[in-house]
Amino acid sequence: MLISRNLKLFFPFLWLTFFLDQISKIIIVNTLTPFQTPVNIVGSLLRFKLTYNPYGVFSLSFGPPVLYFILQIIGIIVLGYVALTIKDKLGVIIFGIIIGGALGNLFDRFRVNYVIDFIDMGIGNVRWFVYNLADAFITVGAVFLLIREFFVKKPAVNKPTDNTTHS
Repeated sequence: MLISRNLKLFFPFLWLTFFLDQISKIIIVNTLTPFQTPVNIVGSLLRFKLTYNPYGVFSLSFGPPVLYFILQIIGIIVLGYVALTIKDKLGVIIFGIIIGGALGNLFDRFRVNYVIDFIDMGIGNVRWFVYNLADAFITVGAVFLLIREFFVKKPAVNKPTDNTTHS
């Protein structure tokens, strides 16, 4: 029952996130070229710049290419299990968004051997790593889960009382 209810919440958000990520990448790849001057969206604060990332998070290399596949697949499986077995409806939705983003990047790796990134933020020459919508979904979802875990008051759990007497 719980898994069935969670599936109904989980998959729509997972697929919506995945498709938004993939559609944005298709549009960017068909609009921009690598090494093209970045296109300002909000001045130099937000620009679009097509890049290809064969490495891991923040374009950091931390091992052979097969490791990026393995780690993503393990993460998707573990988070998917958590999402389908928790009782928190909002948590299920957030995990769906996070996993949808992870699947978007994993799909890129299977399809073209790298992740397509294009969102370039910063001020002047001080820039953040170029990322994509999948990365944004993963990051915002993870931050939201952390905020909920550490700052949102949880209902008290009723623990059974021990009414037996010990001599």
